[in-house]
Amino acid sequence: MLSQNALLRSRIEQKLPSAFTVYRRPERGCIPTGIAQIDEAVQGVPLHALTEISGSNLASSGKTSLLTSLLAQATHDRYCALVDAGDSFDPTSGAAAGIHLPRLLWVRCGKTRVKLPPLEQAFKVADILLQSGGFGLLAVNLSEISERVVRKVPLSTWFRFSRVIEKYSAALVFVAEEPHATSCAGLVLRVGTAPPGEGLQAARLSRAGMIDCTAPFTGNLLTHLNLNVEVVRSREKKPAASEKCFEKYSQNYAQRTGFSLHTQWA
Repeated sequence: MLSQNALLRSRIEQKLPSAFTVYRRPERGCIPTGIAQIDEAVQGVPLHALTEISGSNLASSGKTSLLTSLLAQATHDRYCALVDAGDSFDPTSGAAAGIHLPRLLWVRCGKTRVKLPPLEQAFKVADILLQSGGFGLLAVNLSEISERVVRKVPLSTWFRFSRVIEKYSAALVFVAEEPHATSCAGLVLRVGTAPPGEGLQAARLSRAGMIDCTAPFTGNLLTHLNLNVEVVRSREKKPAASEKCFEKYSQNYAQRTGFSLHTQWA
């Protein structure tokens, strides 16, 4: 004999056959960041979506290194564009990090005779490039723009960008001091410096729970930086099992992971 819940469910399904059908997002693909710990957590930067990478400008937060690593991965098989609002990109360092410069369009804002503020110019250029298509990754670096200025951008602007990118098989990435698109973004990452040893321990934690920890200094030379990445927002929800598995080592594995970046001179 059916229970009361089963009977109620049966009656609902008779009238609404799809009432209990689980909706699954279509697989749209991602662009790997090139940092294993981040790609394991979020599978990379999603296509057809807006992504935000944020981090403090007061210290080396790692957001520029993350952007450089992403561009290095993307330019292997895609044409990419970098809208540089603060003219801070260094092609020499980028090439050394693996960016394939012939496949990168670098737009330096503030270097033309057009009398537009760098932020407004960056948004206009991003809009033009996005509408024209042809780029697998469009990155807009607002790191050098004052947070006070970026905060004045209306939410409708971020919403429009998120709706436009849905039409294209490409990724749109904004890099700034703080996230601003909020619910309009498919992925929001916050990057910050980890205490000595903490980020590296989390980064080298194996499935068996073994930690391979190496000091970030060799003699008096800084060889790598320990960083933390917090997943503020993601389109995909982590299964509960993955959160419990990491609970003894971190407060929330689904929200925070650590990694180590080697310096250029190491």
